Amino acid sequence: MPHDALLPLLDEIDWSSIERVIVLSPHLDDAALSCGGLLTALLGRVSRLVVTVTCADAAKARPRKGFAIPAARRLEDRNAMHSIDCDFAHLGFADAIYRRSPISGQLIYRGIRERMAAPPIDDAAHVEELYLVLRRLCLDMGNVLLLSPMAIGQHVDHLMCAHVAIRLFGSSPNLLFYEDFPYVLGDVMPDVPEDDPEAALRRLDRVAVSRHAVPFDVERKIALLRHYPSQMPLLFGDDARMCRALREHTYDGQPVERYWRARPGKSRTGGRNGGGSARR
Repeated sequence: MPHDALLPLLDEIDWSSIERVIVLSPHLDDAALSCGGLLTALLGRVSRLVVTVTCADAAKARPRKGFAIPAARRLEDRNAMHSIDCDFAHLGFADAIYRRSPISGQLIYRGIRERMAAPPIDDAAHVEELYLVLRRLCLDMGNVLLLSPMAIGQHVDHLMCAHVAIRLFGSSPNLLFYEDFPYVLGDVMPDVPEDDPEAALRRLDRVAVSRHAVPFDVERKIALLRHYPSQMPLLFGDDARMCRALREHTYDGQPVERYWRARPGKSRTGGRNGGGSARR
């Protein structure tokens, strides 16, 4: 297979064998942005659940300037998920911009640079609690296909989700990584470092096995994303740029979402020829 070839995900998987597709969404828009086409295509074919992690109100904190309040964002997401008849769960974890150190009581992530990096020790308890919650949701629930962010762009909330997904599913073929949109575009969001899928996988100590495409109807996905009016200006600047970004992110002339399968890298396999077992 050529390096840049994409396999058709919808045709590759026997969806009748999948009991549930779970999309792990760091924030209240990530699943729609990156997987909205797939979620729409699977309507009526398989049970779908979007689990959004950072949905909690900002307890004992003023809303951060330039960010919508969590209650407004939850309403946007409910409307979006209802529009594609998709099950969803809002977890009670705080967004990175509101999390405080259990040691000092100070905000852990004060600016964009702190949020675009690996989580510090002050946030370790958050990662462990997230693992325990998702373990109950994802494991021992039949044949589940889990979709995790790749953490392109290095947002700490995306990185946490990816690390927990790997801890849950290891090298199982039932773990797919989705390209974080619009971070994958590289030149759309200000103050976000340019990044790419291969670099994101290396940070997760993963090596690509295969890449997959899901074509989507642009107008339907635009309609889905317009349920998030508080976020589109922050992500794209305006509606026209959002529409253009969707139309131009193509493969073989067609707008697509991209998904990756990956195996453990060298440090997990003990070397180039080493072997490892999936951790379930």
